[in-house]
Amino acid sequence: MKITGNILIGIILLIMGFVLLAANFMGIKVNLFRLFPGTALVILGIVILFGHFGGHHEVFFDRRKVDLNEPFGEKSIIFAEGTIDLNDLNSVKLGQKIKINVVFGSGRLILNPGIPTVVQASSAFSSLQLPGQSVNFLGSTEYRTGEIKTGEPYLDIEANVVFGHLKVIKP
Repeated sequence: MKITGNILIGIILLIMGFVLLAANFMGIKVNLFRLFPGTALVILGIVILFGHFGGHHEVFFDRRKVDLNEPFGEKSIIFAEGTIDLNDLNSVKLGQKIKINVVFGSGRLILNPGIPTVVQASSAFSSLQLPGQSVNFLGSTEYRTGEIKTGEPYLDIEANVVFGHLKVIKP
């Protein structure tokens, strides 16, 4: 078995959590101030080793592609590196929206060239790269691709980046 960074951090957190819990339970007194950090470290260690926080809409402490089984709604990349590939999207109905949050992480958004799209992006202490333009530190911008007609469906994307990096790619 190859030891990666996630496995090493998970093992360290598990050991620290078990030590704190064992120190708490060796005595008769139950001190909640010592019990809570030990429990939190054990849970965090188990999650890092064997699973993911949240569901398939979030990437947390990991590097993977965000699942688009339910393509519309909120997607988050937190303390991680994630890719959202919209090429699997076939059609869009009027009023459908995707909200993307990147916090302390790095994300890639790959647009579908066959679907008209409006990306409304904001950046706070981060880097945001769109085709032909970028926003560094603080700011917001809008990017449009495809022919957007009044009354016709288009994909509306709201992207928020805080202390991270998001690159929007148009194939």
